[in-house]
Amino acid sequence: MIELQADHKRYIKQQYDTTVEFIIPFIEREKPLKQGMRFMEVGSGYGGICKAFSEAGCKVTGIELLDHVSVISKDLLKAEIRSGQVEIINKNVYDMDPGKNEDEKYDIILLKDTIEHIHGQDKFVKHIIHFLKDDGVVFFAFPPWFMPFGGHQQSLDSKVLDKLPYFHILPTPVYRGIMKLFGEIDGRIKDVLEVKETQISINRFEKIVKAAGFKISQREFYLINPSYKHKFGATPKKQYAFIAVIPWLRDFFTTTCYYVLRKT
Repeated sequence: MIELQADHKRYIKQQYDTTVEFIIPFIEREKPLKQGMRFMEVGSGYGGICKAFSEAGCKVTGIELLDHVSVISKDLLKAEIRSGQVEIINKNVYDMDPGKNEDEKYDIILLKDTIEHIHGQDKFVKHIIHFLKDDGVVFFAFPPWFMPFGGHQQSLDSKVLDKLPYFHILPTPVYRGIMKLFGEIDGRIKDVLEVKETQISINRFEKIVKAAGFKISQREFYLINPSYKHKFGATPKKQYAFIAVIPWLRDFFTTTCYYVLRKT
């Protein structure tokens, strides 16, 4: 049995609580959950979101690329896995067969804080649509690149840089040099530079999903991310309407975007 570290337990609970309180109600505006619905999360991490959807009655598949992370989620969800309610697959989604029959596909597909890590996002979104039932929905949540911590610098070890907003927007050599100056290890620098390479804006995301054959059924921008409630005790706040309608500017002040997509 894996002994979960305190920070893992805290993160898993944050994922679970945010999903129950904010994500599931947002999805249910468009598609109410029913017992036995097929749910897939791409980038399922430690399994907090999968646990929430399993408890809501869904038959859950979590796709996680990182071996050590999938091991933790399998331990967390071992009872659900034994019962057949949950399956955790340690595989690249590109190596998976979406199935030919409608009943092999999914009612709900979810990607939270995942797309900003993916290279070739247009190709990826076009691939994901093949896993979706004709009446299914896809939920996306992501931080726009230009928002204060869009470079995921909060994951850095430095107690200065992890609280420094917007410095991820600097040119790559300058950005890398500052992190080295503050003693960041090469692996951590590589992780945040990946997000810089794959940076995604609100406009670019919407162009990608429309080109892939999706329509936007629900959309919500947040000035204060719902996740911050359980991470920092902050009160979630939706983006001001006058900012939400201004392309480019809204990226700087929107900490997360929620989307529900359907096939066109």
